[in-house]
Amino acid sequence: MSNTPSQLKNEVSRKIVDCVRECVSTNKGKTLELMDGSIVRLTPMQAEKFISIHDELSESNQASFRLMLVETKKSFEGVNTFCKERK
Repeated sequence: MSNTPSQLKNEVSRKIVDCVRECVSTNKGKTLELMDGSIVRLTPMQAEKFISIHDELSESNQASFRLMLVETKKSFEGVNTFCKERK
């Protein structure tokens, strides 16, 4: 049985969350492949900020945040910019 697009997004989202957590726990950068096939580099500092901001959001906004992390390089960069601008 093939996965629906929603199931695929959830699976990719879970993998990215695991990578973000691993980046923090090992204090080493990670290379991530996003849903559009683009490659981004995640630093431990970015990962810590992503987790911190994510945890402050409502549940529905957390889901949107995770999805934006995995969709495209542009959406990933948008999340990164959003996190940098938050104090």
